[in-house]
Amino acid sequence: MLSGFVTFEGIDGSGKTTVSRLVKERLRSQGHSVFLTSEPTRGWLGETVRRGIEKGVSPLTETFLFLADRAAHIQEIRSHLEAGEIVLCDRYADSTYAYQGAHLVGVLRDPIRFLQRASEGWILPPDLTILLRVSPEVGFERIKDRPHKIPFEDVAFLRRVAANYDHLAKARRFFVLDAARPAEIVSDEAVATIERRLGSRSPS
Repeated sequence: MLSGFVTFEGIDGSGKTTVSRLVKERLRSQGHSVFLTSEPTRGWLGETVRRGIEKGVSPLTETFLFLADRAAHIQEIRSHLEAGEIVLCDRYADSTYAYQGAHLVGVLRDPIRFLQRASEGWILPPDLTILLRVSPEVGFERIKDRPHKIPFEDVAFLRRVAANYDHLAKARRFFVLDAARPAEIVSDEAVATIERRLGSRSPS
C-alpha cells in the first residue's frame, strides 16, 4: 500500500480539481486508501479566505488568511498520513507562492522569498507536487464563463502566476504534466507518477 502527501498545482483552468478527483478514484480502485482535500479548506478559516477574496482585502491581508487556513489544515493532513493514507491536495503552499507572489509585486521586494520564509519551520512539505501546465490563454479560455471569477483572473495575471510556477517547478519534488490534453490522459500519467515516486519511498 502506498502512502504519502501529493499536491496538485497549476493556474486557473489547468484542471487541478478534475484531475485530482480522477486520480483519487483510480487509486481507490486499486485498493489504496486515499484522502482528497483542497485549499482554501471547507472549514471556517477557508470560508474566511474566500470571503476576504470576495471583499477585496489587501494582498498582504489575503496572504495571511491563506497561511492561517493552511496552519490548521496541516493538522488534518498529518492525521491521515499517520493513518497510512495517500493524501491528495488540490492547491497547497506553492499556490500561495505563485498567486500571492504575483499579487504582492510592488508591495514587497521579493514576494516569493517572503512567502517561503513565512512558511519555514511549520509547513509540511509534499512528497510529490504535480504541476498541471497549460498556457495562460488556454487556462483563461476554460474559466472565462465561470459565474464567480476572482477580479484579478485575467490573462496578464495568469502569465505572472505561470512564470512563478515555472520557477518553483525547478525543485526536485515537482513533476510537470501537459494539462492541455484530456483530463483522463493527464490523470493516468499522474497516477503512474504517484506510483513511481511514492513506491520508491516505500521500505523494501
